[in-house]
Amino acid sequence: MQIAQSFFLALKSIWANKMRALLTMLGIIIGVAAVILIVGLGNGVTNKVEDTFQEMGSNVIVASAYAQNTSKHLTIEGIEEMAKADDNITIFSPYVPSTQKVRVGKTEKNVPINGITGDYINLRSRKLDFGRNIEYVDESRLQRVCILCNHVMTDFFGKDVDGATVIGQYIKIGGTKFKIIGILNEVSKSKLSDEDNSIFIPYTVAQKEFNQKYITTWYFTYLDKESAKTATDVIDKYFYNIFKDADDYIIIDAQSIMDNMNDTINTIKMVLVAIAGISLLVGGIGIMNIMLVSVTERTREIGIRKAIGANKKDVLMQFVIEAITTSGLGGAIGIALGGFLTSVVSKAFEIRGDVSLDSIIIASGISVFIGVIFGYLPANKAANLHPIDALRYE
Repeated sequence: MQIAQSFFLALKSIWANKMRALLTMLGIIIGVAAVILIVGLGNGVTNKVEDTFQEMGSNVIVASAYAQNTSKHLTIEGIEEMAKADDNITIFSPYVPSTQKVRVGKTEKNVPINGITGDYINLRSRKLDFGRNIEYVDESRLQRVCILCNHVMTDFFGKDVDGATVIGQYIKIGGTKFKIIGILNEVSKSKLSDEDNSIFIPYTVAQKEFNQKYITTWYFTYLDKESAKTATDVIDKYFYNIFKDADDYIIIDAQSIMDNMNDTINTIKMVLVAIAGISLLVGGIGIMNIMLVSVTERTREIGIRKAIGANKKDVLMQFVIEAITTSGLGGAIGIALGGFLTSVVSKAFEIRGDVSLDSIIIASGISVFIGVIFGYLPANKAANLHPIDALRYE
């Protein structure tokens, strides 16, 4: 019996018992849909993490010292010399954080205030919607100027305010007047994000206003992913030479964090896929069970086929192809359902869910494999029936 004819008979058998076939496929449909959904959402979360780090600057290294004194401290001249000596380090900026009361008119609230150089805006891949960046003259002359993040501007000046009109106005930070020179673009829709809920001032002014003699935190960028380790090692060596104890400071590479997060996401994804695979196993058992029932119901048919010349191989192929067709159709429906659910859930959580070709190929292969494995035993039982016994079966 040819494969095409066996496939046609399989479709005919499935169509004749539509509800039973659908219930048989249910385990395969759920399992394949779950695999597609998990992989798709896992890819979406990975894309979200990568997009977030790209917005923040994925090639960023943050180095912080826990304690400094007159004999062990970092200076901008020393950091600058270190950065110039290594081509892998492209930009650096000191970072002097604080939280102060900010007042505009009658509106007053606590806002994160960060002392930086103008290079910080560039290394964090931020852009100015209005105004200008902090410049060297602002740092050297202790100019009381500031850059507002978008959310801060709307908090103090209203949602409908034109950013251009805010430039040149004054706000009070900790009781001191600062002139607004720039408005930063929005990165996150959430006001909980410090990236959009801060005010930036020259680091020299921050040191003086907040009485911070030593700069404890520094931001660096490096050329590319390949130079991340070299740049980190250079910074680590410099800090160790200053403090003589690796426990006195910490160095965090954003790329390493992103890689670790992706590894964690992939591990979770694989565990969930394995759990979803249980549904596929249950579906396979369901197919084997229904195929055994089918063999019993069609015993006389098998006997007639053998009596008119069908051999063991023909009968075996017929029932294996029927099992493969059942599981394959279940897999196809599962792939379509998984793709639909991925699209719906991705929109709900605002992530870029990605149904990859690899996941479709793997899901299709698994469904066919299940058809072969769980269809062989019933098919072999049918193939081994003696034609006379089969014809006598009632």
